[in-house]
Order: sequence, then structure tokens, then C-alpha cells
Amino acid sequence: MFQKRSFLTALIITPSLFLATPPLPLPDWISFVGGIFDVTKEKHRTIEIDLEYKFHIKAMSGPFEFLEFLPLVGIMANAEGGGYVYGGINFDFLFWDHLVIAPGFAAGGYWAGSGKNLGFPLEFRSGIELGWQFDDGRRIGTHFYHLSNASLGKKNPGEESLVFYYDLPIRKKFPFYN
Repeated sequence: MFQKRSFLTALIITPSLFLATPPLPLPDWISFVGGIFDVTKEKHRTIEIDLEYKFHIKAMSGPFEFLEFLPLVGIMANAEGGGYVYGGINFDFLFWDHLVIAPGFAAGGYWAGSGKNLGFPLEFRSGIELGWQFDDGRRIGTHFYHLSNASLGKKNPGEESLVFYYDLPIRKKFPFYN
């Protein structure tokens, strides 16, 4: 029993030894994104652009205080007239003051335009970002995600996107914000 507790404690605490503590106040980010829609299938492969706003929220204290939550809202459009309006959350891990790994999830409304029909207007996005944060808070990186209706519709072909992003920090000037 002691070994199980020790292992679990080490599993929870060890990542915090490698994670950085960014300087306060932490910013929100506006994210400019561009890349390939339906990267794994050639038939509907096209260009996509996105615009996101990521809100910064510090996690609870304790062993998980290294975790940063980034609620986000965004819009995606592709060259076939398709689009996606969404809201979601990223879990932001910052290693060694610069390396960003951010798994995330979003849900929103999708329309196909003249492109790929994903089978249902409600679609869910799950993915992971890998990026670099500069000392001034700017970020660049790549984001790979899957968009699917989770079998809510009769048809659920899904799609994968590979995009590159540039996050521009927005620092708030309010005395109560940190």
C-alpha cells in the first residue's frame, strides 16, 4: 500500500519539477492560425485559417498548480467554404520556460460549404498543440486536431487538420487581473 501511494505522489509531483512558472501577470492570447484541412485524406484536402482567443485562468493551488487552463473561442474557415465556430479549453503545460504542450477540446457548429460533409452540425474537436513561448509571451507552434460528430449523425467521417499558429499575448491592465 505504501508503494502505491509513493508512486502516485511521485507521478503527481514530478512533472511540476520540470514545468516553468511564467511571470505574472499572465496574458490572454489572440491566435492566428493557418494550415491544412483534412490533411490525411486527399479528396477534401484544402487550406484552412482560424482565429482564436485564449483566456488565461490559473489552476487551483496544490500539486496541480502548474496546470494552466485556457478557455478559448474561435472560428475556422476553409477554402471550400466550410467553417466551424467553437468554444473549448486547452490545458497549458509550459516546460523549461519555453516549450508549450497543450492538449485541448472544443465543441461547436460546423457547415460544409462545397467541401467535406462531416455528417452533423455539432462537431467536437480534440487535439494537441506543441509550441515555443518566447520571453515576451509570444508563441509559435503547430496544432494537430481531429474534428468529429462523435457518431451523433448517421454519417461520421471526421477530419484531421494540421495547422501552424502564432499567439500574440494580450496583457490586461486591470488591478484585479493576474
